Amino acid sequence: MNQTSTMERPTLAELQGMTAELGRGIAGLARGELEEGRLDAAREILEGLAVTNPRDPIPWAMLSQLERRRGRSVAARLCAEVAVRLAPEDPQVRLVRAEALLADPREAERGKSELAALSGEAGAPGLRARALLTALGDAAAPPAR
Repeated sequence: MNQTSTMERPTLAELQGMTAELGRGIAGLARGELEEGRLDAAREILEGLAVTNPRDPIPWAMLSQLERRRGRSVAARLCAEVAVRLAPEDPQVRLVRAEALLADPREAERGKSELAALSGEAGAPGLRARALLTALGDAAAPPAR
């Protein structure tokens, strides 16, 4: 089966009539579980979202954050890479990948490079990238715009 025919198939979310708003709401529930430290509950919700709509980068990015918290750097990087493939221009998704890369000593330089590229972004991703670069001792972190 070729990749094109797979990409054209509707997702389970589409077949079930799940709206983007509903998906965001469910992701919000998972975020709450993650913030409260209930990692297993968050993982179950996020894995369900990823299976239901594998083209949505949000559950993949959140799974990356969850796996990083669990100390599973390879799983965190894998989930982050899937999210970036789905939304390569999204600064928040790229920030999640940078953080996943930083968690692996072999990939830390790539993570720093990604942070440097993000540091000029407006809003929360740029702010976080600049803060992380500063915390890492990178004097080249540009000022906030």
